[in-house]
Amino acid sequence: MELRTKTNWGAVLVAFMAGILAAAHYGKVPPALPNIRAEIPLTLIVSGWIMSIFSGTGSILAVATGTLADRIGAKRFCLLGLGGVSLGALLGGYATSGEMLLLSRFLEGLGFISVAVSTPILIIRSTAPKDLQLSLGVWTTYMPGGMALAMLVLPYLLTLYPWRTVWVSIAVLSLVWALVIFLVFEKDDFGTPEEKKERLSFWDNLRLTLACPGPWLLSLSFAFYTVQWISIMAWLPSFMVQERGLDLKTVGFLTAIIVASNIPGNLTSSYLIKRGIARSTTLWISAIGMGITVYMIFDPSLTDFVRFSACLVFSYFGGMLPGAVLSSAPVVAPTPGQLGTVNGMMVQGSHLGQMAGPPIVAAIVTATGDWGDAKWLLIASSVGVALLAYLFRRIELK
Repeated sequence: MELRTKTNWGAVLVAFMAGILAAAHYGKVPPALPNIRAEIPLTLIVSGWIMSIFSGTGSILAVATGTLADRIGAKRFCLLGLGGVSLGALLGGYATSGEMLLLSRFLEGLGFISVAVSTPILIIRSTAPKDLQLSLGVWTTYMPGGMALAMLVLPYLLTLYPWRTVWVSIAVLSLVWALVIFLVFEKDDFGTPEEKKERLSFWDNLRLTLACPGPWLLSLSFAFYTVQWISIMAWLPSFMVQERGLDLKTVGFLTAIIVASNIPGNLTSSYLIKRGIARSTTLWISAIGMGITVYMIFDPSLTDFVRFSACLVFSYFGGMLPGAVLSSAPVVAPTPGQLGTVNGMMVQGSHLGQMAGPPIVAAIVTATGDWGDAKWLLIASSVGVALLAYLFRRIELK
């Protein structure tokens, strides 16, 4: 793959929007779940799985999916991913049972992972070396950006249209974007004939990546981060309704603002790294900021305004971590041939944290009857990020 001398920002934007669309599929369920349950009888357990099976798919298959992207090609895999989320959304739009909805979310989850591991490669392919940190920094905002967009827009769309119409519409939009990807990006380039012969097998590619400590440390850091961030995002609405008596629309709006405040953190870490600040330093800043603000969020002696402000700052400092981690694949990958595998490891770490965090918080609150006791899990996760950052620094500065 030849290095570009000039960044194709149009192509970067097209790839970024693919990530936004994939993340919107992730964030579309919580605002629509009451409407879905009013039409399709769902138990609370099935409802929970409909929301979490996305993360379950990623926590199991992300690394293998990333390795396949390295073998099949980033453009092909991105097209498959957009096709997957579209097929899943179409199936969900016509679902008549909880089982059909679960299957639709599983397909969407596979599609989401495929987009998440392949799109950064398309961005790297379209970016000049001098702009690489900036373009990957923008990319890292795709998850909070897509989630916040879905959480802000869907409550209003659902007052105008049935949820099934919204599901089908976003499926069609994803298919249209697949066509845009097809037209904008050149065919997958695996190098010269000699380089093609030297490409590693699936298992050799996987073994080479898993033997490197850098991807492991960053992926585990991502897991500790998502334990904190997704737990706050998942349970804050319930806390605001149960403990503060706010209505659902207000809660949805406030939660979307908190999610969106993650985006400036992504961009801040990208700026700092571009200015020469070590990635391990940005991880430390993120860990310390999240740990302090978590304590404030759960401090009942503070006013609601201060605690809500702490949520905004918590999400901002949290955003610095994915900004540092997701932009590091070209740095920690053994060779450019393992970019998809490294991206897959990071996505898998993220989804493991998403799977583990909310249930553990729920168990703590159920056992103690006090939301404040959840802060110790989240603070411990911040300490975990700080320790992993110390270990990564030893590798980074070699």
